[in-house]
Amino acid sequence: MILKLFERLLNIDDINCKWGVRFMFLFCVVARCAVFFNPYSDTDFTWLNTWISNFESAQSTDQLSASIPLTSGNIVFLLTAFAALFITLVMGVLYSGLYVRYFRIKKKGMISDETVKRDEPQKTGFVIKRMALLALFYLAVSLPFMLISSNLLIFFLVGFPLVFTAPACYLSGDKGMFTSLPYVVRLTRGFYSAHVRSLFLIVLVFFFTDALAGLTSFVSMTAFYVLSAAFSTWITFTFGRYAGMAYCAMREKAEHPEIYPEKEGKIG
Repeated sequence: MILKLFERLLNIDDINCKWGVRFMFLFCVVARCAVFFNPYSDTDFTWLNTWISNFESAQSTDQLSASIPLTSGNIVFLLTAFAALFITLVMGVLYSGLYVRYFRIKKKGMISDETVKRDEPQKTGFVIKRMALLALFYLAVSLPFMLISSNLLIFFLVGFPLVFTAPACYLSGDKGMFTSLPYVVRLTRGFYSAHVRSLFLIVLVFFFTDALAGLTSFVSMTAFYVLSAAFSTWITFTFGRYAGMAYCAMREKAEHPEIYPEKEGKIG
């Protein structure tokens, strides 16, 4: 059962808008590759690493140069890398909303009972509009949290399985941006351990594919950049797919227990 579920998770192409997902995937891969092939970016941070080492061993700040040694090429690389990562994350979240829409279109064609008619699939434009608002919100809150993320890492790891389906809830149109979070926390009761298990497996696949991509660096750096971008984008979409699947399963269990009497903790 777990292997079958995992196969469904990794098959990101199994959705009604196949070509839209393929375009999103290709766009993310190109954006991540462009970071390394940009002629104006500089990936050499030797001066910065030396400065950091001196900073750690310096007796006082007077012994250091007044400015951090970052070249314009380094800054271009960092900015484009952040932009590519942000775009990939946004597309992954958008995929979760598209999956919820796909699930409801499929369910609507199979079941015509009055109890499920209120779970209407949203139009693609509605999902994209909400995703744009969500992306602006993420951008506003991500910058300050980047400075303190290391101190909150343990809280993030514990809380992530509770809240990772909130974007799918918001993009489905069921709740607003701020009411979706407490709603999915209530839904997650009884599913927390299932989420931890599935998310852990996805992370393991990420490390495995990243290691495979790393082996190609001994042969060709170009192949390494392309494979690394493709694998990381694929795993991001897998996270988005699982978020959509998990939200649909939890909502079906909570809203229609008489129609979907599935075992508690079962996702998919």
